[in-house]
Amino acid sequence: MPDYGVTPQGFVRPRLPELRAEIIEAMRANLRAKGLPDDIETRPDSVMGVIIDTFADREAAIWEMGEGVYYAMYPGSAIGAALDRAVSFAGVRRLAAERSRAVVVLYGLAGTVVPAGAQIRHRATQSLWQTSQAATISAAAAADVRIAPTVQDSTVYTVTVDAVDYSYTSGAGATVSEILAGLVAALSSSDLDVSSDGAAIRLVATTQMAVNITLTPNLQFVQIGTAVLAQTIDPIPEDAAPGDLNTIVTLVDGWQAVTNLQAGSVGREQETDAQLRARYQNGVFRLGAGTLPSIGPNLLNDVSGIADIRVFANNTDTVDADGRVPHSIHVVVDGGVDEDIAMAIYTYKGGGIDTNGDVVKVLSTDEGQQTIKFDRPTKIYVWVQAQITLLPPTEQAFPADGFEQIARAINTVGQAHGIGQDVRLQRFFCEIYKTPGIADVALSFARSTNPAFEPTSGDFTEANITIDSVEKAIFDLSRIEVT
Repeated sequence: MPDYGVTPQGFVRPRLPELRAEIIEAMRANLRAKGLPDDIETRPDSVMGVIIDTFADREAAIWEMGEGVYYAMYPGSAIGAALDRAVSFAGVRRLAAERSRAVVVLYGLAGTVVPAGAQIRHRATQSLWQTSQAATISAAAAADVRIAPTVQDSTVYTVTVDAVDYSYTSGAGATVSEILAGLVAALSSSDLDVSSDGAAIRLVATTQMAVNITLTPNLQFVQIGTAVLAQTIDPIPEDAAPGDLNTIVTLVDGWQAVTNLQAGSVGREQETDAQLRARYQNGVFRLGAGTLPSIGPNLLNDVSGIADIRVFANNTDTVDADGRVPHSIHVVVDGGVDEDIAMAIYTYKGGGIDTNGDVVKVLSTDEGQQTIKFDRPTKIYVWVQAQITLLPPTEQAFPADGFEQIARAINTVGQAHGIGQDVRLQRFFCEIYKTPGIADVALSFARSTNPAFEPTSGDFTEANITIDSVEKAIFDLSRIEVT
């Protein structure tokens, strides 16, 4: 069979009728070679025809297996475990299912040990999360504390943060409000978020997970909170907005409260074959180091929970038009825990390269303290109205759940938008028209940075939405209306 198998045009597999014809011809040629008549009956309902069909079916199965082995070598056609092995030659691997994660603050009595696996409940979904390691509530590992003063005249009040003193000296006739105001002013130069409620000052660590805080005797801790990483028990994608993880399930003496001060990192299910193929072309850059194309794939591979990432660079000697400092990179990342992202950026950026962004993290490394900056994308929430004109039922029937199919199609296309990707009308039509019975569709969009925004008819327009380089369009079925 010279025309079949591995050819310059690829793998060519014969069909079952062609295999049957080849077997018949081979049998007749062998009969003639033995001096026997070759006028055998080959009809499918004859004895010889049944024998021929039996061997043709088996040979067809072998050819199909050979074709499968051939295509299993290439990322574009391999599936399952074969796809995993095909992409591994370029250093790419399938993203495994991941738990959702968040940094939570444990509040309670100093010295209280909260064990690894202590459970916390999500207030909205009621799902269970658990701490990933044991943590001791302590001012030496403070993430969120409240401090109250004892009113004394002409006295020095000192808060020491990581061996740096911040002091205020009270005057004659001092009051609580004056002392608090003085301490807030003194601490304003620290890296902590400082505020006062009139009875105590609150210090929240922002650039680090924990700081060591000590006080002079005229100051007392009203509340001490220590941070620890928590995650869902099972690998599921679950969003945890600030304050969502606020219920203690595992009772521990001295552990009084818990909350997450920042949004969590949404987990994911195992990457599908289609998703892996789509990522493969970028994943090969992961083998690089310190180059712009390699930073994003490396962060995506190493940091759990990243949904999308984009990396910019300013190679000039001056601040660029977007405010990026000279010789720097600017990482915009959706998902992941702040500390993990900062450490990965430090690991993969080139030496001497600065960073940009509103999220600032101070890392303790073998090379000393390192300040890493990055940004979160500004979320642009999109509302969609789709007005459908149907074909006559005699021409093509519209399914009973057609409106739901269209809404899901719009949502699928919308959720595939990445950071900085414009929302264009034409991108949606292909998926929408997969639902039968549609004659025409009119799409209109509304946008807002506030998810609680309620658009009116005047807010919708039949025009594309321009998304800036550090923004991301956010779609949800609850904001899609199909009529």
